[in-house]
Amino acid sequence: MAFAQINYFSTSLQKASSFNVVFPEDRALPRPWSVFYLLHGLSDDDTIWVRRTSIERYVAGLPLVVVMPDGGRGFYTNAVEGLAYEDDLIKDVIGLVDRTFPVKPERSGRAIGGLSMGGYGAVKLGLKHHEMFASVNSHSGALAFTREAKHELNHTKPEFVRIFGKSPQDGPEDPFAIIERIDHGRIPALRIDCGKDDFLIEQNRAFHKHLDDHHIPHEYEEFPGAHDWAYWDKHVQEAIAFHAKNLGLKTS
Repeated sequence: MAFAQINYFSTSLQKASSFNVVFPEDRALPRPWSVFYLLHGLSDDDTIWVRRTSIERYVAGLPLVVVMPDGGRGFYTNAVEGLAYEDDLIKDVIGLVDRTFPVKPERSGRAIGGLSMGGYGAVKLGLKHHEMFASVNSHSGALAFTREAKHELNHTKPEFVRIFGKSPQDGPEDPFAIIERIDHGRIPALRIDCGKDDFLIEQNRAFHKHLDDHHIPHEYEEFPGAHDWAYWDKHVQEAIAFHAKNLGLKTS
């Protein structure tokens, strides 16, 4: 696999930004390639997946590009007051990847996933933009954040009020509410996992129950582990296998 850091000007953010990308260098791998957009958590950036996991080794042999964008602390959302991180990913990053790399610029060629804030972002974006993604996964996602933020995150509330507004529950950034509004026949393949000792486990259980209550097919698993890189490095391998199956990928 080859690796690069792409520096670009984000029209949506009105600033320079970057993403890291791992892509095939094996000439035997068929083109066009599929793309896995892999999102980081609240305290990290676009370098973290390649620094803390063996993601490059895990996708070796697959006709798959892994794009790791920088979402700042923006929850991959167009802030009520602030930066438009949703548009940056959906329009600027995906648009640049589609134009630059030999990839399938369509739903059947895209997957999205992430951890914690990125798990929330992947599920939220995968549901809101279900016409763009065939497959979605979340590790340790803050999936009920928009419903519990005012109770659990009071110490940083001003930051999140600027992003989501004062009443995010049931709004356009609430995955629970999105499930209730969209055509269930267009929901991407979904996989959710969380460590049993993770502080976000109850949010993941609640979203799993919500999906079950609405008869939404999905994979849900709990494993030993906490909110840390030992857990994510291990279980991103299962996410890759999940996406490879849904994207119809075969190893060389």
